[in-house]
Amino acid sequence: MNKQKTTRRLATLAATSVLGGSLVAIGALATASPAAAADAPLNCADSTVEKKLANGASWRMCARIHPIKGLILEKVEYKPPTDREYSGYKRVLDQIGMAQLNVPYNTGHVQYNDITSYGFGKQYLIEQTENTCQGETHDVPQSFTYRNELVERTIKGICTDEVSTGLATHAQENQLGGGVLYADQGSALEVSSIAKISWYEYQQNIKFDDHGQIEVGLGATGDIAPGAPGSNFFTTDPKTGWPLGGAKTTEGGDTYASSHWHNAIWKVDFGIDQGERQLVEQWDFSSPGEGTRAPIVHGEPTMHTKAFSAVPGTDTDELSWFRVLNPNSKNPDGHARSYEIVNPNYNNKLIPVFQPTVTFTNARACEEYASANLNAGCPNESILDYVAKDQNHDLTDPVAWVNVGFHHTDKDEDQSPMPIHWQKFQLVPRDFFAQKPTITDARACVNGATGGAVNTVTRPCIATNTELPVVTADAETPVVGTTLSATPGLWNESRTTWNYQYLWFRDGEPILVADGEGNETGAMGTSYTLTAADLGKKITVKVTASQTGYPSGTAESAAITVPGGPVTQPEPGPVASKIKVSAGTLKAGKKGTITATVTAPGTTPTGKVTARKGSTTLGSATLSGGKAKITLKALKKKGSHKVTVTYGGSSKVKASSVTITLKVK
Repeated sequence: MNKQKTTRRLATLAATSVLGGSLVAIGALATASPAAAADAPLNCADSTVEKKLANGASWRMCARIHPIKGLILEKVEYKPPTDREYSGYKRVLDQIGMAQLNVPYNTGHVQYNDITSYGFGKQYLIEQTENTCQGETHDVPQSFTYRNELVERTIKGICTDEVSTGLATHAQENQLGGGVLYADQGSALEVSSIAKISWYEYQQNIKFDDHGQIEVGLGATGDIAPGAPGSNFFTTDPKTGWPLGGAKTTEGGDTYASSHWHNAIWKVDFGIDQGERQLVEQWDFSSPGEGTRAPIVHGEPTMHTKAFSAVPGTDTDELSWFRVLNPNSKNPDGHARSYEIVNPNYNNKLIPVFQPTVTFTNARACEEYASANLNAGCPNESILDYVAKDQNHDLTDPVAWVNVGFHHTDKDEDQSPMPIHWQKFQLVPRDFFAQKPTITDARACVNGATGGAVNTVTRPCIATNTELPVVTADAETPVVGTTLSATPGLWNESRTTWNYQYLWFRDGEPILVADGEGNETGAMGTSYTLTAADLGKKITVKVTASQTGYPSGTAESAAITVPGGPVTQPEPGPVASKIKVSAGTLKAGKKGTITATVTAPGTTPTGKVTARKGSTTLGSATLSGGKAKITLKALKKKGSHKVTVTYGGSSKVKASSVTITLKVK
């Protein structure tokens, strides 16, 4: 027998069964990722927020409460759950926060700037409790003047929590179920604060999900502002409000809660991968004509080089969208990393500042608010002024002023307290990753065009088993000569066809058979005939699915137990023992000796023998050849002494004891 060849063959079989085939040939998967350099600290001390989500993705940032703007997040960075895309954290935003909340009432009597006239910090900030925060609360130190008195306090002003986002992905291979199912539930880091301004209470709420998306929300709750008929908040004109409750005017007419706008503008300072130069791209769509089967739709980008405002109907249409990209940061597919602004809200067309869906300017320190700017560097200016002043500079450090409008027409159910209503937009990664950051090896091959395209499959799909292989016998009771047959089970076959290899096992070890040259090799193939060596054993088959250029996978069947085999006798239990004791002459006040002999059928006992008088141990010794000479402590009194000699037993011999009478002279 060629022992060297057999050893080499068994090593190959073992590797196949454990690894599911050789991965070394698959370049993208076989190359070990370089060790990630340590992430540079954010240097925001106690305001650091860092959270690893359930799927392994992480977000980190600096979170604080500004006296006017409320919740401000800075240095916002994302780390994927694996280093398939990149290692460590990458910057997404330099800063995000509220820039204005304008509330004009439809009666025309009043218009509030809830940010610049009041603010979401100072006394307006609400402390987080277990009723508002199910996660972790963070201390916010404050110092402000309230009613001519200095207030210095620290309250739990920020809440962070991991919250469910529901179904994140779902893809199944077969129409009617079965096959591989790719599905997972998502979660997000939620950072929030609450402020109370008069009757309204606002929650600033920003969610950072485990796939890299950011949802920015402003929620309004509290109470509808009260008022008498004809006041700012209740009107007698049905065209400017909604009938609320049963109150009537003195003349018997209805009263109407005044409808109003919540014109919210967020300031988003992008920092894609901390690039020194970032660009703003607008995509617009049009139809130049009819196609052969469907209308032709063209999408064309415009790279904006100067600050601008995008007004719906003038600068954009229903399909227009914007992204901020870093041209020098590329994902593994070679595409520029960017984030897209998704804003489905509508704007207040009556107030120029709140007409644009989004405005882009260069980042400047004095431009803090979207309107009624409080910074002394450019006082009382608005985003329209910023755009006008910025025309002599290239747009390379973009800030997006995102307008999220909401027209609130009160209803009976808003009383009281008012259910929270939301105005939100999203910042969605566009090519920030080559594939979704949580992609599995089994799905990594789905990346770009197929069917003749060049260099598209950079990470092949792994063969994935969905139903185990099955082994059946051609006899009801397997005996020597019975043939076992195997099927491969079910595998992911929608994107490739696998070749199947079968290897048979006996009690977990490969079954060896002689080949035509007399060398031992593994039992292969879809069938195997039982031999005498299989009696009393468990037989399984391992199926390896493989295809050129794809990592293989292995699955093992349930076992078939073959009856019969040698009868194993139970191990005999321990046997009984007897003790005989002989003693010499013992003298009072002096040590003496006794000899204990322990016997047992079929064996020579080992272990320890002990002599005791009552509870007092007089001496002990270890058996040698079944005998032990025990030296006794001195017995002071003359006469007869009852002494118990005990053998402690062993794994083969039971314990025993005997009581003797010793005479002391």
